[in-house]
Parts: sequence; C-alpha cells; structure tokens
Amino acid sequence: MRKNLLLTALFLSAALGAARLEAESQVVILTYHTFLGSKTSSLDFSTDELARQMDKLSALGYRFVSLDEFLSGRIEGKANILVTIDDGNRSDYPAYAKVLGKRGIRPVIFAYPGVIGRTKFALTKEQLKELADSGCAIGAHGYYHEYLSPKAFAKDRAKCLIEIERPARALGSIVGKPILTFAYPFGESSPEAEELLAKQGYEWAFTAIDHLSPVDLESASLDHFAVPRTIVYHWNFPLILNGLAKRLKG
Repeated sequence: MRKNLLLTALFLSAALGAARLEAESQVVILTYHTFLGSKTSSLDFSTDELARQMDKLSALGYRFVSLDEFLSGRIEGKANILVTIDDGNRSDYPAYAKVLGKRGIRPVIFAYPGVIGRTKFALTKEQLKELADSGCAIGAHGYYHEYLSPKAFAKDRAKCLIEIERPARALGSIVGKPILTFAYPFGESSPEAEELLAKQGYEWAFTAIDHLSPVDLESASLDHFAVPRTIVYHWNFPLILNGLAKRLKG
C-alpha cells in the first residue's frame, strides 16, 4: 500500500512538472532603433538587413507576439519574440511598410514626443497615428529622451518629472489611445522613476541591455517596471541568434 502511494506521488509530481514546462510563458524582447542603412552606427540597419534578421528568427522557430498578447499573458512556450523600436525615427515608417507589417509583426514603437512632428529625425504625427492604426503599439520613451537614473534625479529632479509626466498625454492625443507602457531613455531606470511611473498610470516599464534576458511572465519576481529588453546591434546579432537557438535546444 505504502509503495503504491509512493509511486502515485512520484507520477503526480512528474505530471505536474511536465505541465509546468508546457505552460511556460516566456518572451525575448528585442529593441531596435533606426533603419536608415547609413552604415555609420552599430544600432542602424537597412530594411534589407532587418528583413533577413526577421526571417532568420522565424527560421529558428520563434513566433512574433504583439504587446497586447504580452500584456494579457496570451503567450505559451518559450519561442516568442516581441519586437520594440525606440525613439520614433522616421525610418520606422518604411521599415514597417516594407518588412514588419508584411510578416505580420506588430512592433511596439517607444517614441518621445519632444521630436515627433518637429524634426527631420522623427516620424510625423500623421505617420505615428497611421502606424498605431495599422496595429503597432505605441509607448512612451520619455519626453525629450533624458536620463531617469538616480544620478539624473539628484542633479535635476524637475527635468526628470517632465520625462515622466508629459509623454503619455502628448502621445495619447496623437494616436487617440491611452499610453500605458514606458521605455526608459538609455535603458536605465531608478527606484524613484519606477514609483513615479506607477503613479502616472503606466502599467509596464522596460529597461535595455546588450545581452539576452528572457522574460518569464509566470515568475512571481517579475518587476513590471523593470522588464529587460535586448538591444540589437550589428556586433551582437550573431550572438543573439546563437543564444536563441540554444534556448530551444535546451
């Protein structure tokens, strides 16, 4: 009798372990910047280079998920990628039209409204609205793209408050949708920034690093205001690709 109970317990434990593996909800968040094809920055890619990268990620077996799927937890397994784009550069528009949209990839565009419709660097307000209406999610990236690190708060707290308090309203008025996500300028957060973002009504905030850091949506320790993203450079994309392949083999 005791032996049967032990075998039953072991069977149930194994079954629960398998169920947990099947219920994995992990996503790798990649962040891009510009698609000018200028060959002057390690952060800049041509649309052809972007297309090849997206196809290589798909060939590995990864699925591209949307921000809505991420926020609602509608993600299964660990072969998931969320594409984000920082700054709101004018090259986002053709990159979506020529590459991402055609592949069903709905990126998150984290823009800072201090430049939107105001400089040649950035998207126009009309372009940002069109991208939002086409399925791209829009998030805030500060107002003028200033640091929100502890050092920045100590140096000029008023400037930091502008970065946190102004962008949601400005972007919301352009796209006609609430702005609930925030990407820290330069990828660097601070405890004070996290607290103030929560008070402003943001629900998620994202940092940025140069190496893979998968996000486990099932983890009780996941900090909604310090979610890691992986910056894509020319030099590290082969490393990212290799790391993503090893994740699935593991």
